Amino acid sequence: MPIFYRGAGVGTYWHQHDARLTGFMPKAPTIVSSVDRVMQHVARGTISSPYISLTRSYGVAWGYAMVFGRTQPAQSNPAYVYEIELENPLPQELQLIDPVKEVILVASSPLASLTYQHDGLSSFLLGVVDPDNMRQFLDELSPQPPPASGTPRRANLTIELETIVRSLRDAEILAIGNIPAALIRQRIEVWL
Repeated sequence: MPIFYRGAGVGTYWHQHDARLTGFMPKAPTIVSSVDRVMQHVARGTISSPYISLTRSYGVAWGYAMVFGRTQPAQSNPAYVYEIELENPLPQELQLIDPVKEVILVASSPLASLTYQHDGLSSFLLGVVDPDNMRQFLDELSPQPPPASGTPRRANLTIELETIVRSLRDAEILAIGNIPAALIRQRIEVWL
């Protein structure tokens, strides 16, 4: 059975509420799922959504637990990484979606002016993957074809591209519905 992870930084909701007892529930379960909502959740970090973010990567969950909390984890007050083992078939009230597939299914035609493609240097993606440490790649001006070379500007970053890149970076899968407590195998304490 596939194993997924979810990080919980110190002081966050799932740090203060033990999902091993309650299971995981989305913040806004009555909002209808759509590709636009998926993109807002993944690319913009909208937490008021019908989704629960999961990852296939322990390392990604560990990173979120270490960085996205109110205080730095310590042995006396650790962050948590939850391990979730999902059954196949899934419980009837639970659905998993792959954000990459959702965006690609409705992505614009390659002939459209706005697609999930960018028009910058190949290093531009490094900035999309890690905007905190590699912002300089987002800020670089895109070369334009001669002779006039156009107006200097940054590369085009669409929400579609941002969603795809972040989903791949984080090995992200979205759950719709409640994840029962019985599927949460353990809560691992983490700190530096």
